[in-house]
Amino acid sequence: MTFAVEEVGQILSRDARGRVLVSRERREALLEEYDRSGMSGVKFAQYLGIKYSTLAHWLQSRRRRRGREKLLLEARADAAVGKSTGGWIEAVVEGSAPRVPAGSLRIYFAGGAYAQINSAGEAALAAELLGRLGAER
Repeated sequence: MTFAVEEVGQILSRDARGRVLVSRERREALLEEYDRSGMSGVKFAQYLGIKYSTLAHWLQSRRRRRGREKLLLEARADAAVGKSTGGWIEAVVEGSAPRVPAGSLRIYFAGGAYAQINSAGEAALAAELLGRLGAER
């Protein structure tokens, strides 16, 4: 089977299962070519010499990546204008919570981020930050 994904004189790497390994840059170039081609996904995959499921996976991965990039850009734009995308949640103390040093407070935010407060000075800063976040709503 010949592969159109190779460039002239390029030796293609394969993984243990025999699948052709394509660099991200080359994959992006192929997807741009697909966008311009007007061909169906099945026909374009045949043209490249790859399975349609591989092409579909590449397209889905690109769509997800672009969606994440769009969300990040929107979040940065909101942060630049001073908008908060976070919200308040209920705090629950459980016996299986991670160990926090005695006298410390750990506040968890959406996405897994947290702030650990170890002193009265840090508590004052955290209170001001949380107050400002709450006032934006």
